[in-house]
Amino acid sequence: MKKILFVSLWILFTVGLVLVMSFASKSHAKRVCTKLTISIDRKNADLFIKDEDVLKFLSNHGKNPVGLEFAKINTALLEKLVLSHPSVESCEVYISALGDINIAIQQRSSVSRIINLSNESFYFDSRGFLMPWSDTYTSPVLVVNGFIKENYGTLYTVNFDSYSLDSALRSPLLMDDIWQITKRIAADTFLSAQLIQVYITPERILQLIPRVGNHVIVLGDISDIDEKINKLRIFYSDGISRSGNWNDYKTIDLQFKNQIVCTKK
Repeated sequence: MKKILFVSLWILFTVGLVLVMSFASKSHAKRVCTKLTISIDRKNADLFIKDEDVLKFLSNHGKNPVGLEFAKINTALLEKLVLSHPSVESCEVYISALGDINIAIQQRSSVSRIINLSNESFYFDSRGFLMPWSDTYTSPVLVVNGFIKENYGTLYTVNFDSYSLDSALRSPLLMDDIWQITKRIAADTFLSAQLIQVYITPERILQLIPRVGNHVIVLGDISDIDEKINKLRIFYSDGISRSGNWNDYKTIDLQFKNQIVCTKK
């Protein structure tokens, strides 16, 4: 008898719990979103996107969730929409315990600005993808210009960081050469402080322009790039102090194996 009573009570409790949860779920679905919270994580000082830009972007697409019932809010579609913004690297949309809509964004960060022969500007981001020029913010990163014919529109889907430095596997695109040098400069705090520009000659020779001094650093092509970068770092940190000052030289040539050839003015 006690066992039957226990089973009956358990069934009533389970049914009651299901009814309460069902009611709560329906009640929540009818609730209206009253608050949208946006948080943007930036890897560096770039300000390509701000909270108000996200709100405007959602409103322009008719997807601002504020004022809508939760039953009509599709968080997966909101995520997909925010991810389509050119300044967003990753995004998560979720409903908080308080019932607010939260959008957590990881902003893309730039490592270099490219200016091609058509005077079109765009960036390389930290992952090796091209990102478009912003009309509202200019990032103070390394500038790459010269004889660059390639453009953003035909290459923005390419991940240049996926290419190997092995000559048999590398991309023939000049943009790959640009990525290989700019990602190394961006990763080197010392050289980032020394260099402000990469210039590409018609012969596809890479020249580095320093922040201090009137000399030109001739990198050549992208072969043996790590050795060349290491030679430049050693020269800047030690060699220049023993061989003269910044303004004594016209060119610093890194193209030759195991040596640096300096031409004085």
